[in-house]
Amino acid sequence: MKKVLKIVGAVFGYLLTTVFALFCFILLVCLVLVYGPSEDAGKLFVHSCQETSALKFLPYWFLPADTVEDILGVNDKAQASASVKPATQYRPALGYDPADMEDLSEEDKAELAASQEETVYAEPYIEEVNEGIYKGMIMIVPDPSRVVIGTLPSYSTGGVGKLLSTFIEDYGAIGGTNAGGFYDPNGGGLGGCPDGMVLENGTIRYGSDQVYNNVIGISADHRLLLGNWTPQQALDAGCVSAVSFYDGLVLIKDGVPQEGLNSGVNPRTAIGQKEDGTMLLLVIEGRHAGSLGATADDLRDIFVRYGAVNASMLDGGTSAIMFFHGEQVTRGSNLLGMRYLPTAMLVMPPDDDKLVTSEDTP
Repeated sequence: MKKVLKIVGAVFGYLLTTVFALFCFILLVCLVLVYGPSEDAGKLFVHSCQETSALKFLPYWFLPADTVEDILGVNDKAQASASVKPATQYRPALGYDPADMEDLSEEDKAELAASQEETVYAEPYIEEVNEGIYKGMIMIVPDPSRVVIGTLPSYSTGGVGKLLSTFIEDYGAIGGTNAGGFYDPNGGGLGGCPDGMVLENGTIRYGSDQVYNNVIGISADHRLLLGNWTPQQALDAGCVSAVSFYDGLVLIKDGVPQEGLNSGVNPRTAIGQKEDGTMLLLVIEGRHAGSLGATADDLRDIFVRYGAVNASMLDGGTSAIMFFHGEQVTRGSNLLGMRYLPTAMLVMPPDDDKLVTSEDTP
């Protein structure tokens, strides 16, 4: 028995020493980031922690509260400058501006409609994004009408969301990503209460009309609409379906890449749209050795390379995940597996003549 206790004591001592050494190492890294020679590294540390659910407190261990708030205030200014009016000059995959329809004769309208019916889109596909410090996948969907927002039948503070795989199964989708944010106190949220608003089929499913949100919406003609709106303003701007994410920085607006996006390094999900209407769904892995994560600037640069004219961040962190044709194609950062979500960006199969809504799903 003494021998067993001695072995157990040695193992426990080893584990305790290892944990202590790891803690000291993390503490040292944090101190170097905050007080080291690079001011940008300190800002990156603060933003990275603030963009998580469970580590928001960490910067306050090393910096005065006023300093932390000053650093985060830069992000607020960037968001304010990025939240502008919806696009008016962007021409989507329809091949025409809907406003021009008023000037067409009935014969021209019929001819235009017939030409649109002949449009044949390529199937959605995925490509790997690998920049060394981070990697992920981008899903390219040539037909924007196939991208829809999956919602829950009901929303409440104590409600439970769905796994992305369940959203895909319930809607009969071929793939998708997570979408809007959700109320997540101390990282323990169950995904049943959106953080902001949800629109579905032109109705307000969740949200207060007294509160402005960073909105990522889809119009009736399948345009990606971005703005800082109340739910009713989002409807007035043309959104039929929409989600929101309080940290959802606009990355590109009307073909103009946004500057001063100030963010940390974390797992990310984002959405963009090209001039021809092609939708782009992007997920960057993070918090593991093969991919530390990306900044908002990184996401913007990726979308610029892919030709996006509008793009915005969606919820990220441990929620960031992508499925395609029944397979999880990105690695999540949540040690407990997939998170429960309030909404999802879904890619439907071709020739889907039945609009699936939350009422049609379990």
